Amino acid sequence: MAPAPYYGVNIFDVPAHHWEAVCQNVRQQIEAVKMLGGRSHLWSVRDHGPRKRVLWINRYPQQISMAREEIRGFVENPIWTEFCKLIDSFQWFLVTEQPSTEP
Repeated sequence: MAPAPYYGVNIFDVPAHHWEAVCQNVRQQIEAVKMLGGRSHLWSVRDHGPRKRVLWINRYPQQISMAREEIRGFVENPIWTEFCKLIDSFQWFLVTEQPSTEP
């Protein structure tokens, strides 16, 4: 069986007045995802008035585990620094794709 790909799950809150800037920033981040061989899989937004909550999922190939240094280096990247200044909160985790257990 081939190694399973990974999903990077991002959940973050954006103040409404930063929405356009965050969208532009995320477009730049998507290019970084593509450079790692991944792709954006899901983008979902809930509007809570003064802020929006975003669920953004990226799919990465199995080889992402070998790109640890690139991932660590990204947190020092100006794109990431700007992103952190624009949002209120952020959660991220990496999970492997699992086969369905449903019949």
